[in-house]
Amino acid sequence: MNEFVDSLLIRVEQAEQAVRRAVEQQDEYAADVHRADLANLRRLAAEHGVPVGAPEEG
Repeated sequence: MNEFVDSLLIRVEQAEQAVRRAVEQQDEYAADVHRADLANLRRLAAEHGVPVGAPEEG
């Protein structure tokens, strides 16, 4: 389970960074795509009891 958790946390961090980059570049489509990916990762984490912190604004 540790490998799953580690991988999930890395993917959440990468998705958060991707959202920030897209917002900085004013690419709303990419930001929306990455936000959807992030929402799916957060849902998956919640289903498996993996704490990932509060969603970031943006």
